[in-house]
Amino acid sequence: MTNVHVLSPPVAPAGGAHPPDATVPEAAVRSWPAAGTVALALPPALLALGLSVAGIGARSMWNDEYASWYAATLSFGDLAKLLANVDAVVAPYYLFLHFWIDLFGDSQTSLRVPSALATAATAALVAMLGRRLFDTGVGLTAGLIFAGLPAATRYGQEARPYAFAIGFATLATLLLLRALERPTWRRWILYGAGLVLAGLMHIVTLTVLLAHAVFMWRAFRVSGDLRLLRWLAGASLAVTAALPLAAKGSEQSSVISWIRADGEALTSLPVRIFGSWQVALVVGAAALLATALLWARHRGPVVLLLSWALFPPLWCYVTFPVLHLFLHRYLLFTVPAWTLLAAALGFSLTRYIRRAAARVPLSLSGLLVAVAVLAVSGPGQQAARHSPVYGEPDFHSAALALAAVAAPDDGIAYAGTTRNGRRAFDYEVRRLGLLRDVLVERTSQQNGTFGAQECVDPGPCVGDTRRIWLVSTTAANLDPMDGMPGPTQGFLLTAYTLSEYRSFEQIRIFRLDRKDPR
Repeated sequence: MTNVHVLSPPVAPAGGAHPPDATVPEAAVRSWPAAGTVALALPPALLALGLSVAGIGARSMWNDEYASWYAATLSFGDLAKLLANVDAVVAPYYLFLHFWIDLFGDSQTSLRVPSALATAATAALVAMLGRRLFDTGVGLTAGLIFAGLPAATRYGQEARPYAFAIGFATLATLLLLRALERPTWRRWILYGAGLVLAGLMHIVTLTVLLAHAVFMWRAFRVSGDLRLLRWLAGASLAVTAALPLAAKGSEQSSVISWIRADGEALTSLPVRIFGSWQVALVVGAAALLATALLWARHRGPVVLLLSWALFPPLWCYVTFPVLHLFLHRYLLFTVPAWTLLAAALGFSLTRYIRRAAARVPLSLSGLLVAVAVLAVSGPGQQAARHSPVYGEPDFHSAALALAAVAAPDDGIAYAGTTRNGRRAFDYEVRRLGLLRDVLVERTSQQNGTFGAQECVDPGPCVGDTRRIWLVSTTAANLDPMDGMPGPTQGFLLTAYTLSEYRSFEQIRIFRLDRKDPR
C-alpha cells in the first residue's frame, strides 16, 4: 500500500500546483540525507547551547533549584518519603538528577548542564519539525528563533525539568508526523514513548495531546486511512503511563494552591513565556501574520501549530478552579509552536515571490524574522542572566558573607513569610560545614517534606548558644522575625540582643548576641 501524508503540500512549481490538502507520496517530499539533517540541526543546536552555557554558573540558584538539589541528593528511602508528600509529578526528573550528581557533582554548573543540553536538542528538533511541516528554510529559521529566545536561555540555565518537557513535547510532535506518513505500529509506539517522556518530565506537557487529537481528527477525515486510528494506541500508552503520577499529584494539589489565574497572570503570560515583551511582540505578530497567509493553502500544519500554541493554556485556564495549573512555567512547551509559525512567515510569502524563492534556497523573509527576534532579545537575555532571579533572595551572596564570619559554635535560625533560607543555606555552605540550626526539632528528611519542624519550646533547643545568625527574607520595612511563632520571637528577644549585620537583595542577616545574665 502506498504510504501517504496528509499535510498540506509545499507550494508547487508554476506548472501545476497541488490542490490544498492533497495527499502526496511520502518519498516525493519526505526523504532527506543524514548529512542534510545534520547541517540543518547543528546551527540552531550550537546557538542554543552557546547561549545556555554562557554564564551558566554565574546566576545564583533560586528556590525551586534548591529543591531540585535537595531532592536529588536524598537517599532513595528519604526521596520516596518526600515524594509521598510533595512533588510526585517531578519524581522522574529528581531520579535522573540523582544519578547525574553521582557522576558529575552538584555544583551550580553541573546541576544546570542537563537543561542546557536539552535546550540545544530542542532547537535541533524544532528545525527538523519545521522542515517536515514546511521546508528547510522554515526549519532552520524556527530553530534559530527558538535558540535565541530569552526563555530558552533562562530555562536552559535552570536545574528544573522544563527544558526537558519542551524537548519531549517537540520530539513527540515530530514522531507524530513520522507515524502519520508511514502508519506502522513501530512508529506509533515510538510516538507513544515520546509522549510518555513528555508526561514524565511534567504532567501538564501531556496537554499537547489536545493539539495532536485535533490534528489527527483532521488527518483521518482527509485521508480515511484506518491505520491512523493507531494514534489512539500511542496516546493511550502515554495517558496510562502518566495516570499514577497524575493521581498522586492530585493528592498533593495543595502545594500549588498559591498559583493564580487572575488578570495579571493572564496578561503577563506572553512576556513570561517568551522572556520579554519585545520578543513576544515580534514572534506573536509574525506567527499571526503567517497564520492568516497560510490558512487557505496549508491548513494542516497551521491547525497543528495553532492548537499546540493555544489549547494547552486555554485548557489550564478553564480548568483552573479545579486543577490550579495555569502557570507560565508549565506552559513553556508551547513555545516551539509559536516559533514555527513565526518562521513560516517567509514560507507563506512564497506564492507571491515564487520565482525569487525558487532561486534562493532559504526563506529570506523568514530569516529576517529570526534576525528581528535576535535583535530585540538583548533585554530579555540580560534579564535571564540576572543574579539573583528577579524577585528572589540572593541566598548565594548572603551565605558567602555569613560563612566568612561565623564561628563553629555559632547557631543559625531562619525567618520570613515568603522564602525560607534553610534549604538554600544548606546548599551554599555544604562544603564548609553547617552551622547548627538551633530551632530544628525534626529535620526535613524526618518529616518527608522540604521544610523542617521547629521547636515549640525554643529554650531547650537553643541551649547555651552564645551567638545566633538570623537569616530573614522579610521585607526591609517589616520585623525581621515575621513568620516565626510568637513564643520563639519572645524568647529570642528576651535572651538575645538583635542587631543587623548585612543586607542583600531580598534578604537580611541579623546577629543575635546572648545577653549577660544579671
